[in-house]
Order: sequence, then C-alpha cells, then structure tokens
Amino acid sequence: MKQVVYTNYWVNRRNKSRKEHGSYKTEEDAVKAIYTWWEIHKEHHKEVEQRRTNTGALEIMYGDDNYVYRIEKRTINEPLPPTTYRLKTAGEIHAERLRYQLNDETFLFDELAEPYRDRLIVAMADSKKVRDYCYTINGQPIIKLSDIKQLH
Repeated sequence: MKQVVYTNYWVNRRNKSRKEHGSYKTEEDAVKAIYTWWEIHKEHHKEVEQRRTNTGALEIMYGDDNYVYRIEKRTINEPLPPTTYRLKTAGEIHAERLRYQLNDETFLFDELAEPYRDRLIVAMADSKKVRDYCYTINGQPIIKLSDIKQLH
C-alpha cells in the first residue's frame, strides 16, 4: 500500500547531521508537530520563518540558520505507525518503574496527564515511540528507557 507522507527532520548544518522526528499524513500535521515539540520543551522562538526549497521541501528556520526543521514529502509502502494507545494497568506501570529503577520525579508515558500524552503523540506520531522514553511531570522527554537499562 503506497502512500505519500511528510517526514520531519531536525537538521544541524554545522556537523551535517539530521534526526528524524516522525512522519505524518499531511504537511500541516508535520508543521503542527514541530510547534507542539517546541511547546513541550517550553521553547518560544520569535523569528520563525518557513521557506520552500527548490526540491519542494519545507524548511522552518527559528533563529540560527545552522539549525532547521525540514519537512520532506516521500512515498512509503508500509502504513504509518499507530497513534492510538491503551493505558497500562497500575501493576504494569509499577513493574516497569521497578525494572528501570525510576525515581519519584521521573514518569512513564502512561503516568502522564492526558494533555501531555496527547501532545507527545502529536509531536512523535507513534504510540510505540512515546513509550521508549521517561519524562518529567510536564511531559518533557528525559532519556530513552533503553539507555537507562544500559546504565544499570
């Protein structure tokens, strides 16, 4: 099943690196995800500029031209990751907290208030990816759970 999607990348032009943030059904959803990510991290960029490149990609500049978000249109053969989720039970949450030895100021996705969960789903566009991290009480990602496991 071929489908067109819009994928967000954060681009660091200084060291020529880029990180994929997620893929979305529409370009508008991809733009909304960037703004939601900024909202989650309490970033308030004043001079945000959107520019279309010669290749058709949309770049969002927010201060320093060395760091941009780039939205590229592409065709994929697999479905987009699901954005729906089932909350874990109290027992499942307790077991996972013990497994990762989380302190009282670190939260699993399922422990966050619904508005924070909703924003994370918008920003990451993948209900499985959001469960890969632990968060502050305000829904800001702290560290990947797999990285915690390696530290222990």
